[in-house]
Amino acid sequence: MPRKRLSMRNIREILRLKYCNHCNIRKISTSCGIGRSTVSDYLHCAKASGLGWPLPEELSDGGLEE
Repeated sequence: MPRKRLSMRNIREILRLKYCNHCNIRKISTSCGIGRSTVSDYLHCAKASGLGWPLPEELSDGGLEE
């Protein structure tokens, strides 16, 4: 069964917690109320895309989703 997609707000929060607050995956998972593997997947995708924190201001939610 496919996973439900996270909101862009949650994805931004994952990136903020990781890169600004230097939280580990377990702490991010607890804070956002999502699974550790989901957090890990989104961080892996962000890293592969070259995204860090702060996100570029011109990056829209649609651009972040891509």
